Amino acid sequence: MSDPVSVALVGGDTPQGAEFLRLALAHPGLNVTGVSARAQAGQPIAELYPTLRAVTRLSFRAAAGLEEADVLVLADTAEGGPQEGTRLTLDLTGRRVAEALTPGSGWVYGLPERTRGALRGATRVAVPGDLTTAAVLTLAPLLEQGVLLPRGLRLTELRGAPAPAFAVGHAQAGEIARALPGRFGLEFTAAGLPGLAGLLLLAEAWVPDGYSDRDVWSAYREAYAGEAFVRLLPGDAPDPARLRGTPFIELGTSLDLDSGRVLLTAALDPRGRGGAGQALQSLNLALGWPEGTGLGFSGLLP
Repeated sequence: MSDPVSVALVGGDTPQGAEFLRLALAHPGLNVTGVSARAQAGQPIAELYPTLRAVTRLSFRAAAGLEEADVLVLADTAEGGPQEGTRLTLDLTGRRVAEALTPGSGWVYGLPERTRGALRGATRVAVPGDLTTAAVLTLAPLLEQGVLLPRGLRLTELRGAPAPAFAVGHAQAGEIARALPGRFGLEFTAAGLPGLAGLLLLAEAWVPDGYSDRDVWSAYREAYAGEAFVRLLPGDAPDPARLRGTPFIELGTSLDLDSGRVLLTAALDPRGRGGAGQALQSLNLALGWPEGTGLGFSGLLP
């Protein structure tokens, strides 16, 4: 890498913004020149995030006060941030995903395993939501190869929460439907559970007559051969607890041969894989760098 690429971050006080900041400060090719926050303008970043002491001496600014930078990262729905001179805009807010899923919009969908070619040289990238990331990487290869029947798909999202919470439907349902190949019905259930770290997706589906778990894993291996950040776990269960702060997604399955019903499971860190982490992966691709740069954390040992 030659001279560092400058980065301006809007929304350093948001969860995704904070995680992107942490990753960007350790990235060998990036120089974070300005970070905005709605209420903390003027406050040293390390006061809000003590783990960044001795890492940065920057203070938060108002979004309007950010200077021109090569890369503009939007992690807050508030408007603002410099536009002139920007080579790459990364949107982590979810506002641009519909445009990114519309051909010819100028925005690229930031899910590298699915859109790697379009991300190379991209100038505007919208990063998908965490549940969408889990659902698309879990279901898309199997639907494309005919391993799943395009009916009876039920998705259950489990994630950590301060108190138990349950809901039918999901805010990312429309995005998931558009990002998956084909058109079919999807049912959603969501639950927030105290003590659960990260996000766990349960996807109930059906395989055609005569198919087995061997067909499921064959499709996964073909789709994700050589993918650095997809872990396939035949015979094991994905666990979001071991993925905290990492860019990985883990995939597992359980199939009842008698009924043809299959339970697909996926685990990820909503920031490390479902947002800021894959935003950095997309940035690397857009700028022509090895896509794993700055994403070397593999998780804590037990």
